[in-house]
Amino acid sequence: LDKSLSLEEVAQEFESLFVFQMLKSARKAKLAEGVFDSDAAETYQNLLDQEYSKTLAKNQNFGIAEALIRQFGKKEKIE
Repeated sequence: LDKSLSLEEVAQEFESLFVFQMLKSARKAKLAEGVFDSDAAETYQNLLDQEYSKTLAKNQNFGIAEALIRQFGKKEKIE
């Protein structure tokens, strides 16, 4: 079983992590604490944001994955 990832898969995952960090930063920028905020709610929101980021990166063109593929794809061809 080959567990290595393709350049495209790695680039897509990186873009997803970037989007996740944007969502996380946006949530931290809130001006006040909510009535129902708790550690459990924060953990759930964090997990949900991870899934949102994967979906957003897959379905929206942020251009990060494509830039990584262009940059590192050249090196793959040389080797």
